Amino acid sequence: MKTNLSTIGLLFVALWILSSCAPGVQLIDVEKRVAPSYPVELSDKSISDFASLDEKSDSALVSNLAQGLATSLEKRLLREEGSIFVFSLKKDSSGIDSDLIRDLSVESNSDLVFILSNVSIDNPSIYPNKVPGAEYHSTFLQLPFFLSLDIYDGITADALAHLYAKDTIVWEIVSRNELKQSVLNEKIKEVFASAALDIGDNISHNFFEKWESETRSLYYLFGSEWEEALNAAASFDWERASEIWMKIVSSSKNKAAACAAYNLAVACEMQGDKDLAYEWLSFSKKKYPLQLTGEYELQLKNNVLDK
Repeated sequence: MKTNLSTIGLLFVALWILSSCAPGVQLIDVEKRVAPSYPVELSDKSISDFASLDEKSDSALVSNLAQGLATSLEKRLLREEGSIFVFSLKKDSSGIDSDLIRDLSVESNSDLVFILSNVSIDNPSIYPNKVPGAEYHSTFLQLPFFLSLDIYDGITADALAHLYAKDTIVWEIVSRNELKQSVLNEKIKEVFASAALDIGDNISHNFFEKWESETRSLYYLFGSEWEEALNAAASFDWERASEIWMKIVSSSKNKAAACAAYNLAVACEMQGDKDLAYEWLSFSKKKYPLQLTGEYELQLKNNVLDK
């Protein structure tokens, strides 16, 4: 997990209350790494992308989508353009078996076989947008579409993932005259072809880790050592911050020890040691019942993949 500070810096959400000597709380923005929706190992694997065509398929449409997916995968995997080959497969999804997967793998010299199939566009919605006094006509198209993507191990022919996508493209067409239905039908194909890369990118992101923004709290008490530790954490120097909190955690003052232990739990999480984070959180609870301990424990449990 990494820390991400805003341009202002750290956001203070709790004020120092001198009369009660209550600990202050400082929030920092962090980003949580989330595991991919479909955890298929793509690194160092050769990939081939097959556009499955049947009698009902628009071959150009399916091929454009397959190319869009291949291009997106190349960018995400930092590979050269054209390194993931796209092929046409004149079979529908029902005709795909283990022998065919192995044959496709051999013919394409690939470790992984991607098969894009069952691509269809539902009835489009057309919304003329009349602008008073304008010299042009604006028309919005809504294009619902569906597709399936299957990924196979080229050696074993094992199915590694099955993805079914259902989405809608919204597109504006500007013209001098009101568009006739025959023209709109051609525009629909053009729109879908133009959106192929975006659709491919939306599909490919399912196979990669992503980051989600979260916040973490740090406790502080009065004293230069607390300020120094917070400044170190703000600079992502969790090692230095931990050194300071380690000195405080042995304090005979239970509240200070609990705050330092809580902060050490956060520091351990930020450095990828979730087990140690739990240990410090448990220590903190034994020392003093801080208000945010229970909430943070739930955050730790809900994090599937941290760094």
